[in-house]
Amino acid sequence: MVSEKHSPDEILPRIERYCAYQERCQWDVIKKLHFWKVPRSENEAILRHLEKEGFLDETRFARAFVRGKFTHNKWGRIKIRYELKGRRIPEPVIQTALREINEEEYLRTLKGLIERKRLEIKKEDDSLFREKILNFVTGKGFEAELAREWIA
Repeated sequence: MVSEKHSPDEILPRIERYCAYQERCQWDVIKKLHFWKVPRSENEAILRHLEKEGFLDETRFARAFVRGKFTHNKWGRIKIRYELKGRRIPEPVIQTALREINEEEYLRTLKGLIERKRLEIKKEDDSLFREKILNFVTGKGFEAELAREWIA
């Protein structure tokens, strides 16, 4: 924890390390500065410094976030968009980052999730079976209309 009396000389290296460890967005940095009890009046100057020095870039963050959540967590576009909005990423940046998801890979991931869930649940009632699969993939952030096409 940063002491009550702090100077930019001690905050800047610390927040730079925080940003260098992994991609961060402005909202992450603001929350961290608040946690460290840095006065809000200093936030803007710190954010400008981080952007100028290349530690902070909303577009780079959004692209990395999309890649990671889609590839590793198997999240769909809806959930990814929701999370990025929660981090106050501008909509044009979100749209640009989401366009980087390859459509074929997106459909292949959706089909794979459907098949995995199909094997996990018992097929009792056909409509209930489809509903369980649909709930699963929409919970992962995939579009319901798209999922319905593949749940036959």
